[in-house]
Amino acid sequence: MSRWMPVVDALGPQVRSRWVFNCYLIPDAGEGRPLLIDVGLRSHAAAAAQWLAQHHLSRPLVAATHLHSDHVGGIPTLCNECGMTDESVLLPARAQPYLDGSETPRSPGLREVARIHPVFRSQRFSLGSLIEQARGPQIGYGLREMSAPASSPTWLHDGETMFSAGEWQVLSAPGHTDDSTAFYHEASRTLASGDAVLTANGRAWFNPEYVDAARSAETEDRFRSLRVDVLLPGHGRPLVGRDLLAQARSSKHR
Repeated sequence: MSRWMPVVDALGPQVRSRWVFNCYLIPDAGEGRPLLIDVGLRSHAAAAAQWLAQHHLSRPLVAATHLHSDHVGGIPTLCNECGMTDESVLLPARAQPYLDGSETPRSPGLREVARIHPVFRSQRFSLGSLIEQARGPQIGYGLREMSAPASSPTWLHDGETMFSAGEWQVLSAPGHTDDSTAFYHEASRTLASGDAVLTANGRAWFNPEYVDAARSAETEDRFRSLRVDVLLPGHGRPLVGRDLLAQARSSKHR
């Protein structure tokens, strides 16, 4: 999928996927402002800028569920394309020590990544997206040294809303990484889960790829209490259904 596709309808979340690299666009997240979530590829950024221009939307915000490079790599491109300031970049507050150099981020190794092989098969493979991710500039962390997607971003804290008129709540979701975060819209029962919850074979799956098993289990317990009818995962296909996390596979199921 190399174009924007509606998850539910034309007015709701849009998704653009290149293999397992998902990017989401919320046309109106509050105050008439569009919101981009997990702009990991530069091609996602360019496509988002074009979509916003075609629909005459301005003042976009961009949020990241965590600072892995496949979730933040396109942010500088998006900011340049749309003339955005650093304050329009919304990042998990838990990642702040990574940017000031006081802490080295933890990231799952190849053995942990291999646990989610069903997810890799759930979306159509794109060699171009893999090459783009591998050859792109290192923004965020993962394979190489940490590089900030913005120098002075807006920091997001657990329990707050993303911006003053928004209805998207910030939920800390550690486990996959220490800075893992999700965004929940209670009115529409929509969860942008980042890598806390993936999908495979048409079912939600609490991510078995993590750096902290105990915190991952805590996140799973917390999220199972949420009513989620629209799931926007970091990897895997978006799902629409009734109470999706109640039937989700546990991270213990490999």
